[in-house]
Amino acid sequence: MIGMTTKPLLCSLFFSFASFFLSSCIEFETEEIVYHHDEEKDEIRMKLIYEGIFGNLKVGQNMQKNPDDKAAPEKLNQLQVEQLASVLNGDQAFFFSNWIFEYKRVALKEMLKEEPKGSLAFGKPEKDLIEALIKNVEIDSVGFYRDKDGRLCGAQTLRLLNASKVISLANGVLRRQLKARIADMRKEIEKKTKSSFTPETIDLIETKLQEEFLFIRIEGNLITLTMIMNHPDQQKISKSTLTDLPQGTRIEFQDEALLVKIGGKDAQEGKLSKKCFEGYLPNALNHVRENHKKLLLKPKKVKQKLRKFLERG
Repeated sequence: MIGMTTKPLLCSLFFSFASFFLSSCIEFETEEIVYHHDEEKDEIRMKLIYEGIFGNLKVGQNMQKNPDDKAAPEKLNQLQVEQLASVLNGDQAFFFSNWIFEYKRVALKEMLKEEPKGSLAFGKPEKDLIEALIKNVEIDSVGFYRDKDGRLCGAQTLRLLNASKVISLANGVLRRQLKARIADMRKEIEKKTKSSFTPETIDLIETKLQEEFLFIRIEGNLITLTMIMNHPDQQKISKSTLTDLPQGTRIEFQDEALLVKIGGKDAQEGKLSKKCFEGYLPNALNHVRENHKKLLLKPKKVKQKLRKFLERG
């Protein structure tokens, strides 16, 4: 499971499982996510637009299948080809440069077979959430296109069905995960770990978790992520971990919590965008031209498909 430093704790707070945080060998320079919460259908629809898609030239574990499997500026390596195929098959989606998480269906299925290493709490609630994410997340590839600069871009749609149930399961798991970490959090204070929270914040967390505390809330198109902490920790976190948030997020301070808000309650949709990686290369564009030419569409066609999905589902 994710460790106990301040930043990983925040990641743990919202998306508990370390398997969400996977090294990606397919990268993109920027990403835009636009979502609509359809309360009548109880689903959240998202369009994910990746601009400047390329395969990085990194080597090492999780970046290549073997030492000879090397990417080049003009050509993807085999692992990158497989990752791109996983995206096209609707089994994988990226949420910025792992600012939140990377959805990978095969990793979720593996977690049901084998308990994540180092987990402090892994039982029926966690398995129920994983099963819900497998069952209720639908991802479709819309296609690729070239932007005005000639870069390869691509788009996916993502639908979260039974959104209220999945969010409820996620809140339950987050409460369990945080409770399981309280003892270690106190040990970090004793060790005078630089990233540890204050004793007052940990006492506050312990008190709040005695009730059905909601870490994730959605009202209309307003998504609120709540982190329990006192003012000193709010200031520390906002100046360290929360300095590189996507455009479209905002931070609010309360007496006993720091809130990260996205979208608006009465807004038609919510929107996030972020620069993710640098160093665009034509290797992914070459691969798509050679192997998936039919998926290389006009930008206008992609935009029409995305607009129709977001409005009508």
